[in-house]
Amino acid sequence: MALLSIGCSPVFAPPVRTAHFGAPGRLAPGKVEVAAASSGVVAPVGMLGGNVGYAARRNLIVQAGVDGSFDEFALAWGGVQVPGKLQLSRRWSLAADAELGLGGGIGGRKVCDDRDDCVDDELRWYQRPAGGAYLGAGGAVRLGPVSLYSRVRTQLTGARGVPSTQWSSVALGLHGHILERADVWVGYALAHYANGVDSYSGCVPEIGLAFRFDPYLGWRR
Repeated sequence: MALLSIGCSPVFAPPVRTAHFGAPGRLAPGKVEVAAASSGVVAPVGMLGGNVGYAARRNLIVQAGVDGSFDEFALAWGGVQVPGKLQLSRRWSLAADAELGLGGGIGGRKVCDDRDDCVDDELRWYQRPAGGAYLGAGGAVRLGPVSLYSRVRTQLTGARGVPSTQWSSVALGLHGHILERADVWVGYALAHYANGVDSYSGCVPEIGLAFRFDPYLGWRR
């Protein structure tokens, strides 16, 4: 895992969400989106995330998904997004959203080595129940089929035998909208975690793909 494996002696509770999932403002009311993204590029080196979103109202999207990293953690999560969009002209528009949610699963790392403030409990990652909450916001400027986006997110997580860990991230990227049916994006995030024993910062690339459809009509509309 690109960010988490760099530290010599990592100690952390895992994040609820790893991927930032591109630009906001792309899901119309009544539509469903299925998305997947890889951070750190490709598993098992990187992290994989997937979600399903349903736009219940113009300003409410209900989401559920999974996030994980090989031999590190696996969590399921659920939450909501509150989007907004301002159409400046036929081709130019602005979009933003706020998000929050909860998640739980298993995972975490506790490599104490010779630290005086840490006692190794010899538990494997799959022996650590884990969970937490996230809060974030995103924004984008769209010109035709292309958006430039940014997203910030903070998370507070815990895991068995590991100090509560705060995660923070800031992502920037380029997002392509394909015929109102699909999306692809590439981005880069600066991520940081900290707890009472350890802290670390690193940069993580992200690639992702999403498909949108009407839950009743499928691809016909």
